[in-house]
Amino acid sequence: MFSEFMLHSPLLLSVSRPENPRLLVQKCLKVTDLPSVSLLQKSPSSPVSCHATGFYPDRATLIWRKDGEELHEDVDHGEILPNHDGSFQMSVDLKLSSVTPEDWSRYDCVFHLSGVKDDIVTKLDKAEIRTNWGFPAGPVIGAVVGLLILICITGLFLWRRNNDGFQPANNV
Repeated sequence: MFSEFMLHSPLLLSVSRPENPRLLVQKCLKVTDLPSVSLLQKSPSSPVSCHATGFYPDRATLIWRKDGEELHEDVDHGEILPNHDGSFQMSVDLKLSSVTPEDWSRYDCVFHLSGVKDDIVTKLDKAEIRTNWGFPAGPVIGAVVGLLILICITGLFLWRRNNDGFQPANNV
């Protein structure tokens, strides 16, 4: 009976072949890790995503509130996903179509980790939102790469013309 217990014990299985030492330590010590919480937005018309990453264990909630009350409309909850280091991540999106700029200060994102007393509260603030639409990096990088290719081709053509015997025929 004891040997059968040992064969089916997840703790003993992970000790015999630990896949992630950090995860093993966290399980044994019942450690909690708080996340970093960020506000993200892909474009001015897309929802604002409240993203929490690096938390452990996976018993957590992430919500949007308005005036201290949990929102259910215009909110999309993502699932809890594992990170490569044994911690977890999750996000919740707020559709801004019904939010006026004057009301932004009334909204906040709240992360709660089971077993931890204090929540992490992040106010909806335009200055705190990380975006990738402030600088058009894609077109600029494409233009630079295209210019470099054009310069290389021109240089190669001039080099071949001067070094490969492309000389004008003698007029006799």
